Amino acid sequence: MIIISDNSALPALAEAELLDLLPRLFGEVVILEAVRRECSHPRAPIPLRDWIGQPPDWLEIVPNPAALLTETEGLGPGEAAITLSAESRGCSRLIIDEKRGRRVAEALGLPKTGVLGIIGEAAERGWLDFDEALEQIVQTGFHISDHLIDAIRNRLQS
Repeated sequence: MIIISDNSALPALAEAELLDLLPRLFGEVVILEAVRRECSHPRAPIPLRDWIGQPPDWLEIVPNPAALLTETEGLGPGEAAITLSAESRGCSRLIIDEKRGRRVAEALGLPKTGVLGIIGEAAERGWLDFDEALEQIVQTGFHISDHLIDAIRNRLQS
């Protein structure tokens, strides 16, 4: 299973102290060099910079692709690079929360999830309380639509 993440989910998960969900759910996670640079940017949250400064064994950092897809025009460097890398590597799932990036991934038929999907999956497995994890994420300033929250809650109740 190949899981590739952009930077959109990582800051919220780092600040909420939920990055440990990634290896539990997915095993190894791949990020590109562009994403590593975004994670280590001086404006990135300190927990994220600390984490990427000493990446865990389950995180693989790979070079950026040489060229980008025309469909990724207008995306940030991380989103554009992971979309191409996901398509070329036969990605099992793309972790992406940025709205335009999710639309491009959907148009290309790439399976995707985001912060809410991650905490929803962890809650389904009994690893955490969904509402508590959601509150931790919201406290980081991460925006999640009420529609998506309701959809996950409905899935958890069925």
